[in-house]
Amino acid sequence: MRRLTAYFISTVFLAGCSLQNFSILGSSTSGFQASKAAIPTQSGVPDFGQQPSVPADPALAGKIVPLTLLYTSDIHSRLDPFPDNYYYRTFAGKGGYSRLATLSRKLRQETPNTLLFDSGDYLEGSPYYNFFKGEADIAVMERMKYDAITIGNHDFSGGVAALRQLYRSFTAPIVTSNITFQPDLGQRYSILKAGSLRIGVFALHAKADGLIKPSSFQAAQYYDPIKVARRAVEKLSAEADFIVCISHVGVVPPWEDDELNKPEEITDERIAEQVPGIDVVLSGHTHALVKNPISIKSGNHRTLIVSPGFGGGYLGRLDLKVKDGQVQTYNNDLIPVDSTIAKAADVEAVLAPYRTKLDAVVKRTIGTATAEFKRYAGKDYESALNNLVADSTLTAARTVDPSVDFGMSSSGTPRCPIPSGTVRVEDAYYSLPFENQIVIVEGQGKAIVEMLTTQRRDTDNKRHAVSNVTYLFDPLARTISDIRIGGKPFEPNRVYKVAVNDYMAEGGSGFSMIPGLKKRNTDIFQRDALIEHIQKARNITPEMGRIRVKG
Repeated sequence: MRRLTAYFISTVFLAGCSLQNFSILGSSTSGFQASKAAIPTQSGVPDFGQQPSVPADPALAGKIVPLTLLYTSDIHSRLDPFPDNYYYRTFAGKGGYSRLATLSRKLRQETPNTLLFDSGDYLEGSPYYNFFKGEADIAVMERMKYDAITIGNHDFSGGVAALRQLYRSFTAPIVTSNITFQPDLGQRYSILKAGSLRIGVFALHAKADGLIKPSSFQAAQYYDPIKVARRAVEKLSAEADFIVCISHVGVVPPWEDDELNKPEEITDERIAEQVPGIDVVLSGHTHALVKNPISIKSGNHRTLIVSPGFGGGYLGRLDLKVKDGQVQTYNNDLIPVDSTIAKAADVEAVLAPYRTKLDAVVKRTIGTATAEFKRYAGKDYESALNNLVADSTLTAARTVDPSVDFGMSSSGTPRCPIPSGTVRVEDAYYSLPFENQIVIVEGQGKAIVEMLTTQRRDTDNKRHAVSNVTYLFDPLARTISDIRIGGKPFEPNRVYKVAVNDYMAEGGSGFSMIPGLKKRNTDIFQRDALIEHIQKARNITPEMGRIRVKG
C-alpha cells in the first residue's frame, strides 16, 4: 500500500482510545482460527433480493447536479461530548449527539440533495452502553434521522438478538451487504433519493473472525467483501445513478502499513482498486481522520474514500458535483462538533433521564492516582494502564482460586487512560468499556511461552500486559527469555494457571493458543475487578519494568 506516503501529508490518522484490536486487520486476523467456534467466510455471495426500484429521471442527462454526503462513524456510545481535558486534544471538548443533530439539520436546510450516513460502531465505549445496552444510542440516532447505517463489530457485543430488539424502533435502512442473519436483519442494499439523483447504497464489514466473538455473532454469516462489492456494483449500476459504500472495513493506518501490505488483507483501498464502479467509500472502523479524500483510480473509474475519526468529534461533509453518474468536482470537510454548536433541545430531552441515572453511579470517587496511567507511551514496551488491569485481573482471579500464578491483559482491552488525581467509577468504565469477564486458563510449556510471546509483538503495536511475570525481550529476534513467574524461573513441565479475559480465552487479539486449553470462567467482570482493586489500594501509582529489553 505504498500510496500511503502520497496522501499521508494531508491526512491525519488517529487510533483513538476506543479502538478495539485494530490489528485484527493485520497479523492478528488469525485470532480465533485455532478455535472450533471460528467464524468462517462463506463461499459465493448472499442473495441481494430486490428493493423497491426508483425510475431514472431523464432530465438529469448531461446536467451537473450537487450532492452532499454527511457522515459519522465509530461514535462508540459517546452520546455526550468528550471532556474538555480529554487526553487526545484533537477530540477534547468535541462531539455529542445534541450538537451533531443541530449541525446536521442546519446543513440539510442549507444544502440541496443531502444524505446522512453512519459506518458502524455506534455502540459500546462509554458507560451509556454498559448501563443501557444501546437503548439511549438508538433513540438519539433515530432523532438524528440518518438516511442509512451499517453495523460495526462493537455493535454485535450484546449479540444478534439484542441488536434485533434495539432496531425495532429504528426507521432508517440498516444495510448489511456481506453479513446475513437468520431471520434477516437489515437489507443488502438501499436506493435513496437525493433530489432527482438515485443513490445506491451498500455496506461492507471487516473480517468477522477474530473481530467478533462467535457467541455474539450467533447464526449470522460472513461473506468476502470484495466478492460482495462486485455483486453490489453490478446490481446498483443498473438501478442507481451514483454508488456509495458505507464501510466498516477501514483504511490503512501508517503504523500498520507493512502488516497490511499483503494481497490477502482487505482494506477500503484494496476494495476500491479491485472493484471499479464505487463512487464514494465512507470509511469507518480504523478511526482515521481523512480530510483530503483518498482518490483511487481503477480502470476508467475513480473512487473517493473519506473517514471522520471517532467519537462524533467531527461531522464529515463531502460536497460533490455529479454529471451522468461521474464526479466532476469534490470538496471534503471535517467539521469540528465543538461548543460553538448549540445543543438540540429534543435530543437533550431524550438523553436527560439516561444521564441522570448514569451520573448517580459513575461520579462516585474510588481512589487517587499519583500520576497518569497511560495506555501507550511512545516506544515503551509496556503500558502502565494495562499493567494495572493485569494486576487487578490476577487479584480478582485469586479470590476464586488462590493458586493462580499470573495474570495477563490484551492491549486492546483498556481504552482510555486514568488521569492523575481523583479516580471515579466512570474512569474505570472508560478504561474498560467492554463486558469482559475473567477466565482462568491452564497451560504448560509451549502454550505458556506462546502466550507470553504473543503478549509482546512489534508488528501490530501491541502492548499486552503481565502481572507477576518478568522476562527479557529481544526486539530484533522478537523472542523472549529468562522468564520468571512469581520471581522463580519458568518450569516448562509445570502446569500454570493464568488469569485472562474471556475475549482472550476465545482466541482474540492473537491468543489462538488459548481456546484449546482447560479453562474456568470466574463470572467476575474485569471492570469490577479494577474498581475493587483501586478502592482497596486507595492510592495507585503507575508500575513499569516487568519487561526488560535486550540492547
